[in-house]
Amino acid sequence: MKYVVTIARTYGSGGKEIGKLLAKELGIKYYGREIFEMSQGVESDLDSGDDESIHNASLEEADELFKQQSKTIREIAEKESCVIVGRCADYVLRDMDNVVKIYLYAPIRDCMRRVIRLYELNPEDAKSLIHSMNKTRGDYYQHNTGLNWSEAVHYDICLNTAGLKKEKVIDIIKNYIKTKID
Repeated sequence: MKYVVTIARTYGSGGKEIGKLLAKELGIKYYGREIFEMSQGVESDLDSGDDESIHNASLEEADELFKQQSKTIREIAEKESCVIVGRCADYVLRDMDNVVKIYLYAPIRDCMRRVIRLYELNPEDAKSLIHSMNKTRGDYYQHNTGLNWSEAVHYDICLNTAGLKKEKVIDIIKNYIKTKID
């Protein structure tokens, strides 16, 4: 049976890395920024597809991009099993039964440690970046879904990644997939 795992995540919680590792371990494809690249027909200056460039786009341009990405996400979900990180995929696929919706988060101090290590930022810059990215992600989700991005009710699992090894997080998600999909 085909299934899709969607991962929404706070900035610095490790969601993208966990998504990639989960897809590899499950032997299925991973999609994140690739959704943007696959969404054709959007004439724009949004060449990077990252959260900041989408946030800074015109409202009309951002709405069209969301429609195109939603179409791409649905096409992928109908075709194959995969892991999709971000892009409001949990909302886009809300009417499908074979979707496992995950929300990964961590306390600010843990996110800061990760961001400082990955990007070699000082603590103030790391904290500012985390708050900015989480606001951007929350605003994007709110604008496109009318819902609050961080509310647990939208997800099957909400998991605090602080203090957990990536492998443990992946095991928790895999065990849940077995109970929901099998």
